[in-house]
Amino acid sequence: MVLPMTDLLSLLTSLIGDPFSLGHLVAQAPAVPPHRGLLGVDVVRMIRDSDLVGIICYIVLSIVSIISWAIIGYKLLHIYHANRQTDSFVELCMSGSGSLDEAYKHASEYPDSPLAQVLRETYLELQIENWYRDAGQLNFSNRLELVKVSIERILQRTCENEVRHLQSYLIYLATTAAVSPFIGLFGTVWGILGGFQTIAIQGATNIQYLAPCISTALGATVFGLVAAIPAVVSYNYLTNKIQILVTRMDSFALELSNVIQKRILQQGH
Repeated sequence: MVLPMTDLLSLLTSLIGDPFSLGHLVAQAPAVPPHRGLLGVDVVRMIRDSDLVGIICYIVLSIVSIISWAIIGYKLLHIYHANRQTDSFVELCMSGSGSLDEAYKHASEYPDSPLAQVLRETYLELQIENWYRDAGQLNFSNRLELVKVSIERILQRTCENEVRHLQSYLIYLATTAAVSPFIGLFGTVWGILGGFQTIAIQGATNIQYLAPCISTALGATVFGLVAAIPAVVSYNYLTNKIQILVTRMDSFALELSNVIQKRILQQGH
């Protein structure tokens, strides 16, 4: 049986809707998600939607992070040159005649090496005190005992100065790693508090009214972690490298003390 044209159109309309209506097709089309950018978050909008306290947290954490990165770069170069010059200085001492005079002549060429500075300060003290050539009013045993005490004092003082120089500015990294998360936490608590007050006062249940408060809460946390994570990683890395240099410096100081005492004994005999 052949259906009339009008009945056929009515049947198609009931099945798929009005074929001549574009609005039906548009309504059935899936929504296209908005473009979120490379990072997935619009940082500029996040800062713009924050309140005054959140912006202050952003500024403080940004300044702290910039200074922290500058110190990280400086200390990495410092430790790199210290390790490189220490290796070169030890290689020079091992390849030469092994005398203190020769090592002292080349010590000034390695200003970043703690080992070279320990030898340089000790040698200068030896020359000032004139331990090798002038016995003074003391006999040999008393002079040797005085030399031992003086060497320990010189090496301790020089090693402490070098350790202090190697550890310079690390306290800032430790402080940044400890304080930055708390600044971010402060911004987070402040944003959540503002959100609850907005709900209590205005009775707002629309997320649009809570956007500034949520942006402050989450943005401050992000800025705090961005400032703290590089600081704590760099602090641990630099501390480990410095500890290796300090161990080498202590071993070198003990060896240098033995060499000086043997030389004093040779002069006495």
